Amino acid sequence: MFNTNVYSGTDGTLTLSNPIGIEEDTWGTYFGEVAEVGRVTNVAISVNTEIRAFHELGSHMPRELRAGGISIDGTIDRAYINGAMLMLMLGKASSEEEKGPLKIPSFDMKIALDNLTPEGDNGNSLLTVYGVMFDRWRFTLSQDDFVLENLSFKARRVAILDIDAG
Repeated sequence: MFNTNVYSGTDGTLTLSNPIGIEEDTWGTYFGEVAEVGRVTNVAISVNTEIRAFHELGSHMPRELRAGGISIDGTIDRAYINGAMLMLMLGKASSEEEKGPLKIPSFDMKIALDNLTPEGDNGNSLLTVYGVMFDRWRFTLSQDDFVLENLSFKARRVAILDIDAG
């Protein structure tokens, strides 16, 4: 039986894993052993497939549709500023002058959704985004709202694991 649960933001956690281009000590300092990203308010993931239509001469409707390139991107909002997310975008360039080519770190991002009691019972989902690289970081200091950092990212692939609810 498929997982048919309904989720809200309170059911989710965001963790990072498999860093490439970041030293283990630095990773552990910012994210700890579990690598859970705290104070996340919004996570959006988008998968876009370019669909190309082939039109024969004199035809208004396409004769064939073909899949083109696939792009995966998204955004994360976080109500916390400590430099960790900016470090994931800039690597060593976030703390020292650039000395050679810019090597942007990559990592996997896991979003676990679990709304059942007790926690961990069947009926949850795990969304894994592989090869994530941040491409934009924005800090917002609003007079009447919470301080937020917003990041956008691109990724290589995405997979979801639905745990049987039956």
